[in-house]
Amino acid sequence: MQVYRIAKQKYIKDLTGIGAKTVGGRWNPKGVAVLYTSTTAALSTLEVLAHLPAAYFPDDMALATITVPDELITTIDIKKVPDNWNKIPVPIEVQNYAMHWIIEEKYLGLMVPSIIIPMEQNLLVNPLHPEFHQVKLLNIEPFSFDTRLLK
Repeated sequence: MQVYRIAKQKYIKDLTGIGAKTVGGRWNPKGVAVLYTSTTAALSTLEVLAHLPAAYFPDDMALATITVPDELITTIDIKKVPDNWNKIPVPIEVQNYAMHWIIEEKYLGLMVPSIIIPMEQNLLVNPLHPEFHQVKLLNIEPFSFDTRLLK
């Protein structure tokens, strides 16, 4: 599966999940490394915009195309996720929910719904999984936000 990630150019090659480990994320508590990617470049754009301060458009961004083997990906059963999975701020039980997937190490990737567009999906990648070496960085290209997005 091809997935996408937008980050500052100086960090775009870093697939260690250190950003999510440092601050925590929707699906991981602080201290646990997870690489967040999106199934489309458009969703990746929205996910980044959701975390930027209003009217802030960094000009040193890049878009990475990454591949993860399909057979090492599973999908979260939304019926088993805590009902408050999409609340802001993220509830701790949601952050802890994916810990079973991380600890189990059965799958390298976990498909989860986007809070922005729940019918769209993000792919979480476990950088500590024994098969992480199969994740490949296919392409990196400069990326800039269209300033009309925050008019």
